[in-house]
Amino acid sequence: MVDIRGISHFVPAVISKTYISERGIYMLRIAVCDDIPRYMEELADIIGSWSDVRGIHVQLKKFVSGEDLLFDLECAGDFAAVFMDIELSGIDGTETAVRLRRQSSVVSVVFVSQYENERYLKQMCRIYPFLYMEKPVSRKKAYEVLDQIMEDHKVKYESYFFKYKHRTFNITLGEVLYFASEKRKVRVYLESGREYVFYAKLDVLEDVFSDYSNRFIRIHQSFLVNERHVEEFHPRYVVMRNGEMLPVSRERRMVIGQSCMDMLGRN
Repeated sequence: MVDIRGISHFVPAVISKTYISERGIYMLRIAVCDDIPRYMEELADIIGSWSDVRGIHVQLKKFVSGEDLLFDLECAGDFAAVFMDIELSGIDGTETAVRLRRQSSVVSVVFVSQYENERYLKQMCRIYPFLYMEKPVSRKKAYEVLDQIMEDHKVKYESYFFKYKHRTFNITLGEVLYFASEKRKVRVYLESGREYVFYAKLDVLEDVFSDYSNRFIRIHQSFLVNERHVEEFHPRYVVMRNGEMLPVSRERRMVIGQSCMDMLGRN
């Protein structure tokens, strides 16, 4: 059950791919697609074991063809991750992944193959980013990949909700470009172009988001920006992914410089 008594990481139940509570993700919908039953069952067992060890509830679906997988996607909603054999009968794994990405840009795609096949390399790059595992899949490698997927989705679906004029709004933090202070109110700008306004102080929001997976930087008394959406760092301003230039105050320049170095270090 999600606690909605205060600010929390809350995602509406209509998102079937993953559900998040204040403690993080506790459900992932994962698909395994392989036309060789032995490999499919081996990977399914590893995913089940990872689920038990990590205490993460997984809804696992198994498919022997890309067509079946895509049909299920239409009927039952998105997956958090899909483990895909490259060489499938019918639609191959790379083409299936391309079609998956058209319907869901955030699904994590993991190609699983007995050998690296240069024939599929160009097609695989069409759906970058992706992960890759060799068959037979080792438990250690699979756990590493699943842990990475969990962390990625924690960031992608981390949410924040607020109230304004007796209505409750929920926004996905990964879609937030920045928050801007407007006297007693804060306006939030999303990458979709939508805007929301609510009563709050940037100082309070800055403190609240310090515990979140999405990283927000205070560049100015009036602006709190999402680091993921900063395209360029400059001493006097930052350029956001939508082309907007936001000013950096003099006292914040050292913080911005350190954030830039931190990003370079992580990459």
